[in-house]
Amino acid sequence: MGDSIDMQDGRPTPDAALAQKCLRSFDGGVLCNVRTVKPESYRAISALGPGQTPFVPRGQGLSYAAASFGSSSTAIDMRSFDRVLDYDSDTGEVVVEAGMTLASLFEFLLRKGRYLPVQPGHGQISVGGCIAANVHGKNQARDGTFYDQVQQITLFHPRHGIVTVSREQSPTVFETTCGGYGLTGLILTARLRTRRIPGGTVTMKTSVADRPETGMEMISKAAASCDVAYSWHDMIGTAGSGLVVTGSFDEGPLETERRQRHRTISSEWRAAMPISVQTALVGRAVNTLYRILNGPGERKVHLREALFPAQGKEIYFRLFGRAGFHEYQAIVPVLQFPEYIAQVRASARKHRVPIVLASGKSFDGVSKLLRFTGAGTCFAINVPRTRTSLDFLAELDGIAIDLGCRPNIIKDARLPRSVVEATYPDYDRFKRLLSEWDPERMFRSELSERLGL
Repeated sequence: MGDSIDMQDGRPTPDAALAQKCLRSFDGGVLCNVRTVKPESYRAISALGPGQTPFVPRGQGLSYAAASFGSSSTAIDMRSFDRVLDYDSDTGEVVVEAGMTLASLFEFLLRKGRYLPVQPGHGQISVGGCIAANVHGKNQARDGTFYDQVQQITLFHPRHGIVTVSREQSPTVFETTCGGYGLTGLILTARLRTRRIPGGTVTMKTSVADRPETGMEMISKAAASCDVAYSWHDMIGTAGSGLVVTGSFDEGPLETERRQRHRTISSEWRAAMPISVQTALVGRAVNTLYRILNGPGERKVHLREALFPAQGKEIYFRLFGRAGFHEYQAIVPVLQFPEYIAQVRASARKHRVPIVLASGKSFDGVSKLLRFTGAGTCFAINVPRTRTSLDFLAELDGIAIDLGCRPNIIKDARLPRSVVEATYPDYDRFKRLLSEWDPERMFRSELSERLGL
């Protein structure tokens, strides 16, 4: 299977022109003017020299945190690198460029009867972004994170050139790149392990949970035997009653021709509304409607809908208006989860912050470097960005530290360095490995500067 980069790749190679753009994080928390460049060939990438640094790779720009830009860095737009380079029909492994979106890769693999078991909820996210953030999917406890399906990466760094890294070849660089937030260099290509699709539909079963603790118990029991397992909870009008959704593949023929159309989104599109309508009153109404439309029972959905549940629901993010929103997602030790929920609800009441969305998943694994992994309950909440929301989140930081939780770095544009140092045991090791690979720190972002990396 060929993974080498063809420097004469047949695409035009004009000099990549610098441009000034105003970029914002998807959650609306960071806004700044930055330099950007969009190379169209590997030759143009190889011309990026040490004298032009610092750089930062940028894919679709949908990260909640500002991981793909910074005021002192040149953002390298990788969206032109969006091809499938190789596919092995015997193993199902596929080699793709980092700018390829999950939706495009899904359509290619569907025709082969394969899919990626681990991918986030929207198909517009790029493969390179998934590697850099080490994202998780719909059943992390069983399937792991994106790292678990990455076999090999080709990486560009101005001092090292184009290098190939894997668990066997330059393993330290490979480990630091997966969940490295784009700080080891430009991910050019990735060889990914895929899984056979049993059938083209998924049976989704929805059950009622009277509170988050019950929902997490239900998910934990179901995770080993299903392909999808997550929960939704109403934290405004109730004590957290909600729905548990589990899904399992059906055996049967694949529908390979029907393509799902979805809206192309961006941080600018999300911020188009001048004001937020995500208030407690609206939240109660939306949650009531959601509960009615998604009540208990079973239904069959296409694999696309099961893998990308956020597609078609993008308007939810836009309703937060220009100010945006906060997401606080954390892995909570199972025994501490009831106390965590109690303190989160009490803090939300104290600061008068409406939790407009809450959801949970079961997690397993061991914490390593700065990857969002570990055993416990993964619980996420969304709140509007308001005058009191920062005080609320600062209080959540203290709760997380006290209860041994681990917040998700990529989901929070304001997460302080002190909290990451306290909740990620390998913080110092990651920083040391990064400096050993790149002593001059040629790749930086707002995220890396904020976290002292």
